[in-house]
Amino acid sequence: MWKGTGLPDENPVSLRPGMIWSASVRLLIYPLALGAGKLRVLSYLVIACLALPPTTLAQLRGVPTENIDRTVNPCTDFDAYANGQWRATHPMPLIQVAWAIRTITQDDTLARLRSIAEEDAGKAASLPKGSPGQLTGDFYAACTDEPRVNALGLKPLEALWGKIESVQDAKALDAEIASLQQIHINAPLELSSAQDLHDPARVIAEIDITGSGLPDRDYYLRDEPRFKDAREQYQLYAHKMFTLAGMEDAAANQAVAAVMKIETALAQARLSRVALRDPAVQDHAVSLAQLKALAPHFDWDQEFALLAVGKEGHINVPQPKLMTAFDNLLTTVPLEQWRAYLHWQLLNGEATSLAAQFDQEHFAFYGTTLTGVKEQRPRWQRCVIATDRMLGEALGHEYVDRYLPPAAKTRAREMAVNIVEELKRSIATRDWMTAPTKAKAMGKLNQLNIKIGYPDKWKDYAGVVVDRSMYFDDVLSAARYAVRDDLQQIGKPVDRGRWDMTPPTMNAYYNPNMNEIVVPAGYLQPPGFDPKGLDAINYGAVGVSIGHEISHGVDDEGAKYAADGRLENWWTAADYSNFEARTGCTTKQYDGYFVEPGLHLQGKLVTGEALGDLGGVNLAYRAYKRSREGKGPEPTVDGYTPDQQFFLAEGQWRGAIVRPAAARLSVSTDPHPPGKYRVLGPLSNMPEFQQAFQCKAADAMVRAESERCSVW
Repeated sequence: MWKGTGLPDENPVSLRPGMIWSASVRLLIYPLALGAGKLRVLSYLVIACLALPPTTLAQLRGVPTENIDRTVNPCTDFDAYANGQWRATHPMPLIQVAWAIRTITQDDTLARLRSIAEEDAGKAASLPKGSPGQLTGDFYAACTDEPRVNALGLKPLEALWGKIESVQDAKALDAEIASLQQIHINAPLELSSAQDLHDPARVIAEIDITGSGLPDRDYYLRDEPRFKDAREQYQLYAHKMFTLAGMEDAAANQAVAAVMKIETALAQARLSRVALRDPAVQDHAVSLAQLKALAPHFDWDQEFALLAVGKEGHINVPQPKLMTAFDNLLTTVPLEQWRAYLHWQLLNGEATSLAAQFDQEHFAFYGTTLTGVKEQRPRWQRCVIATDRMLGEALGHEYVDRYLPPAAKTRAREMAVNIVEELKRSIATRDWMTAPTKAKAMGKLNQLNIKIGYPDKWKDYAGVVVDRSMYFDDVLSAARYAVRDDLQQIGKPVDRGRWDMTPPTMNAYYNPNMNEIVVPAGYLQPPGFDPKGLDAINYGAVGVSIGHEISHGVDDEGAKYAADGRLENWWTAADYSNFEARTGCTTKQYDGYFVEPGLHLQGKLVTGEALGDLGGVNLAYRAYKRSREGKGPEPTVDGYTPDQQFFLAEGQWRGAIVRPAAARLSVSTDPHPPGKYRVLGPLSNMPEFQQAFQCKAADAMVRAESERCSVW
């Protein structure tokens, strides 16, 4: 994964903190009538035992063989072989958009976070205001008090709604667009912090145009049935929401038409997701005077003043053409239509924090229509996810205290270092790279920062006010903090201690501007990381993910950033041409994968993640083999050799199925290939896989040598 946030990640394959106890251990410990301090000490002792190096354990675990469908030929469809029996005995729940073995772990994580949040809720009244436990306890309690949320109806939104209604001139419109950004409603402007692409030690302002309710520009502009149908359903959804908010039918129709007029105009000027994968395309630093010339009809002085952002230095505008389109709309769209658009952005953006009738309509469109999910998650899960999203480092602090012992963090770091060393060896032996480029690549890896588990410095959430009597206000307070916390970075040196994921997240990311990989505690639990498992399965699961993130540093995007995060071409022309030929092989391979007849993946959209998968599994495999030098091979377990265990772990970790509607959506919006192809794609390029399962040259899991993709 490139960068991202949130728990749980619904992406079937790229998706999050701490090591978990086995169910038997939890059953033994939780009923003990011990004080909290003694219980925690005992818990640590048990977890520490589980985290002992595998070589000290009497019996090392392999992959769960009961998940394997032995009626399938592994050389024909390894995803079905590795996961088929598990899928047969575990039908996808109605609440899931994607379904994988690891999804169970995500739900277990939600249950553990629920336990923490409920404990915090029980003692919040006795805690100091603004303390982590008070914030998370009262926030979660307010969210789960569904009768009160429902009884309030639209009342929590009235003040903000009325403020928009009072907009009667251009200056007031500009002020309202700026004001909504304070609660992270980007309608359509989004002023945020960003690292300077040419001086990455410095943070500058960036202004982008967002504010669209459909997933991608294609949904506004293209007339294939899947786009046209979604567009029609979106308008029906918006009409329902406006009428729920008290509008008459005719007024709601007019409001929907205004929303579509503005959002479609912005879509027409927006670059495609494929084009935006080139970081140079979004590199447009301007002065404030140049910004004013680019969009002269917006009050930029007022924008910066209301958001308390200094106007010194330059500002990045990722899509200048889009900014010009926004400016044109300011002069051509009547105020009445702008008010309708702002009302919609507010109503749609805050629907999940309002009464059930708004929340359910929001889910019916974004959950059922767009992704095919049949039922909403239970309220407690949605509230845990919201607490993690809004106050994740307050909730995550207690989580890592309970579930991430130091030994697990140490082993994960060791694995990451071993994989980095493998990439260095790979670079040193590439015959298509010259010495100068190799030296630059080595320098980049030498400066790679590896973050494991949780931040060294936790956010303090200063100024956040949470009261369990008004959930909507709690959400706004946390949103204001998040916006303020981000904007306050502008004009300062880069803080390299900040994280873009919360500790309980079962995911990881690479940040090219920081040249860092970040592995939250959420990854360090089975099935990704098993303290009692073979090295083969740990390298094959979370090791592959770590290798994936490391590979992003030298994928088709990451290769355009230097060691310090600067956007810079550090390749010779010939070397980069050779590199592009190899990445082009991956693009072509994934262009040939279909989610349904007639609808194939966009190879150029998924190339970066596919390269991460290809590099990740190759590097993790070689790092695993090298880690056994001097120790001897691991044993065959349950009839599977260590190499087979490695690949089975990868298949069970990456493999996933997804609902058909979500698969169609992902083709346009998701840079990750579907879970099936995150197994079949990289493994079919590996002779080591072919040898491990004795596959024949003609088998589907074996690509011809002339078509085999290989970079690192």
